[in-house]
Amino acid sequence: MISISAGKMKAVLAPALGGAVMSLSFDGNNIFRPASSRGAVAADPREAACYPCVPWFSRLHGGLDFEGRHYDLKPTLPACDPEHALHGHGWVHPWTVTEQNEDRLACRFDHAPGPGLFPFRFFATQTFSVSPDAFQIILSVINNGDVPMPAGLGLHPFFPNTKTTELNFTEYFGQPKLPSALTPPEKFDHRGPITDDPVDYTVKRWDGTAEIVHDGMKIAMHSNAPILHLYSPEEADFFCAEPVSHRPGYFGQDILAPQESMEIMLSLEIKMQAG
Repeated sequence: MISISAGKMKAVLAPALGGAVMSLSFDGNNIFRPASSRGAVAADPREAACYPCVPWFSRLHGGLDFEGRHYDLKPTLPACDPEHALHGHGWVHPWTVTEQNEDRLACRFDHAPGPGLFPFRFFATQTFSVSPDAFQIILSVINNGDVPMPAGLGLHPFFPNTKTTELNFTEYFGQPKLPSALTPPEKFDHRGPITDDPVDYTVKRWDGTAEIVHDGMKIAMHSNAPILHLYSPEEADFFCAEPVSHRPGYFGQDILAPQESMEIMLSLEIKMQAG
C-alpha cells in the first residue's frame, strides 16, 4: 500500500488491489469509510474505501450488445452478482504505478479482450493527488484498439454515515411540455441526513456539486460527471455518492474512436466547522 499526504490530508492507496483507495482522512477524521484490512479488500473489492468503474458502470444484464453484435460476458465479481458483468474490469485487477511522489500517485490498467471479457482493447489511468485541504481523483479510459468501442466511467466512494451525517445536493428536472396548467418543478434540493431506508437512486441531471457534513467537517464535492448515483443499504453505516458518466442500464451511448479518450474527475475540499 502507498500513502500520499499534504498537511493534514492523507490517502492510502492500493494500486495492486483494483486501483483502490484504502482510506482518506483529514487530521485523523475519516472522509471515506476506511477499508478494514488489505486482506478484506483482496477478498472483496467492495470493502475498499473507493474503487474505479471502467470501462462501464453498473450491470450489463445479459452481456453486451453493440453495433449489431452480442457479446456474452462472464460475471465480474460472482460473490456480488453471480450472473452479470458489474462495474467493468478495473476494480478487480491490479494497476501498475507510473508516477509517485509525496502528494501524487498515477497508475495504469491495460485490458486485452478474451473469452467472457469486454471485447475491446483499452487502457485506463488514475491520478490521485492531495493538497493540505483537498483530494482529487482523475479516472480516464483510452481506446487503444483499431475499432470504435463503447465506454463509460464511474468512481465508487464509500462515505461514513451516522445519524447526523448530511448530504446536500440539487437534482434538476428541466421543463417538460405537459398538456396541463400545472408547472412541474425545475429542481429538487435535498438537504439533511440520509434515510435509514435502502437507497439505490440515480440523480440523472446533476450539476456536479454536493456537500457532505460529517464529523465536524464540511466536504465540498465537485465533479465533471453529469450523473450522481446514490447507494446505501438499509440502516447502513455508509453511503455511496458516485459520479458516473452514464445511468445504470444505459451503457453504450458514449462511443470512443480508436485512440480517443474520456475522463471523469472527483475532488473533495475539506473545511472544519467552527465550534
